[in-house]
Amino acid sequence: MLITPQAQAKLRALLPQPDCAYRLRAIPGGCQGYTYDLKIVTQPQPDDVAQTLPGFTLYIEAQSVPSLTEVVMDYVEGLVHSGFVFHHPNSCACGQSFAPDTCPSPQGV
Repeated sequence: MLITPQAQAKLRALLPQPDCAYRLRAIPGGCQGYTYDLKIVTQPQPDDVAQTLPGFTLYIEAQSVPSLTEVVMDYVEGLVHSGFVFHHPNSCACGQSFAPDTCPSPQGV
């Protein structure tokens, strides 16, 4: 998973306390079958995978890791909409949900 500099800056700015972190997972929902769930947490779940970045840590639910490997997380600001945007190769048109891979990628990722 790649997190753009804009998203990293916003994630750092939104943390309420230094001992907080983020937890990301793919959950059932949306028009393609799965959507994203991002929460502020104080500790990871036992099987979470940690991604440490400057100023914060992102925990990814272990079973969600294969679905999120090719995701790019960005933050966009506009007059009508501002927020985190997830770019996934199997995203629907709205970009809020995605279909899980049914075949492994050629690189085995």
